[in-house]
Amino acid sequence: MTTPREIFFEPLEYEKRVIQLQDALAARGIDLLVTCAPGNICYLNGYVSVNVLDIMFVAVPAHGKPVFYLWQFERGRAESTVTGMETVCWDTGVDPIEFLVNDLTHRGYKKGRIGIDTGSTHTSFDTVQQLLSHLEGQPTKGIVEKLRLVKSAAEQQYVREAAALTDTGVKAAITAIDVGKDDHEIGQAAGSALLKNKSEFLALEPIICVGWRSGAPHSPRGGTQVEPGDPVFIELSGVRARYHSPLMRTVSAGPPRDGLQELADYSNACVEKIVDTIIPGIPACDVAIAAREVLTPIRDKIAFHDLYAYPVGIGFPPNWIENPAFYLSVDNQACIEAGMVFHLPLTLRVLGEYGAGFSETLIVTENGAETLSTLPRSLHRGDFLS
Repeated sequence: MTTPREIFFEPLEYEKRVIQLQDALAARGIDLLVTCAPGNICYLNGYVSVNVLDIMFVAVPAHGKPVFYLWQFERGRAESTVTGMETVCWDTGVDPIEFLVNDLTHRGYKKGRIGIDTGSTHTSFDTVQQLLSHLEGQPTKGIVEKLRLVKSAAEQQYVREAAALTDTGVKAAITAIDVGKDDHEIGQAAGSALLKNKSEFLALEPIICVGWRSGAPHSPRGGTQVEPGDPVFIELSGVRARYHSPLMRTVSAGPPRDGLQELADYSNACVEKIVDTIIPGIPACDVAIAAREVLTPIRDKIAFHDLYAYPVGIGFPPNWIENPAFYLSVDNQACIEAGMVFHLPLTLRVLGEYGAGFSETLIVTENGAETLSTLPRSLHRGDFLS
């Protein structure tokens, strides 16, 4: 029986990606690149699985055909998704790295300058060390991620579809906000909406922070009940073909507490500044400097990371950040290009007390920014329900 196929892009798109990578390797004098990063592997051959913990490899020679290496138990997912690349599997009990080295040697790929992708948080230190040792490789990172920064038209469309899913989840969460309800109930509404509207498996579950939790970055739900005037912070992303479009919104349960509207106004102004400033050709640092100036009057009063945007696209648990080496920050002098996709995480906090903020995911077009959410940036629940 033939395994049904689950293909998100035409074979030519995957072929172009591999060719671009091979050109990048040749330009750097690298004869072979080995990556274990799920996002990079998905980008190069379409492989998608909920299992991103077990080791897997893609080996891409500067000249020759790439190969995907995988544990045999996962072969079914490879047969249903992998495009344009041979899949080779090792049996249970076989040492994966020994298997990889032997196969690369047999193919004549274990020669010259070999780069080992060390940028993936999914790859253990021990695995990286063994790859470097057994392949006599050199640490290399960011080559595939740099290619992923500029999205094709087909990729951009998946991001737009993810944004539509995101909006359903955020709106459902806001609709569920009421005094006496807790963060679990609000999170349930968000998650149910994402599933109802056919989001694929999430890189990160909906973040719902009620009251003081909104003032502590990355707080989990904890059963905190909504009280009058409490801020309720929401951050989530729907998923389409592994592409993401995150969104942050903060809503007040009734009239906002003292100081909350000020944070919201500054957050909104900062988002607007970035949206109005970002265009192809501008250095990322110039966008960040313009955004920083907006926050200068309150910077000493707030907790903020000073990172004004990060790239999003393909994502796997535990997060949707696509390239942590390319923030919109004051020290990033690289230029913005059309086709880049960014999430602007502009939540401002009084540490441990309260926070307010909004975000947008945008696509950089030839004419500037295309923001993807249809939801308002407002503290007032009624603005979302009309």
